[in-house]
Amino acid sequence: MNSQDSFYANDLVYKGKPLYVEFYAKKGEAGADVAKRVKAIADKYMLFTAGEKILDVTVNGSEVTFTGVTGYQVIKKAAL
Repeated sequence: MNSQDSFYANDLVYKGKPLYVEFYAKKGEAGADVAKRVKAIADKYMLFTAGEKILDVTVNGSEVTFTGVTGYQVIKKAAL
């Protein structure tokens, strides 16, 4: 990462920031409803922890997509 953004680096030059989005899904609930909930929770969490928008979260049916707002943001690992 060539970005010198202090949000992603600390005094020890460790670059990166773990992000977590926790959500629930009820048994038998439609995927589209869960996806809308994930987007709402993710948008609220990112704004609360970062103070600014750091990811674009979009929903298409039951598919949720996370996109960085700068060219330096890379998602290295995602788990569900």
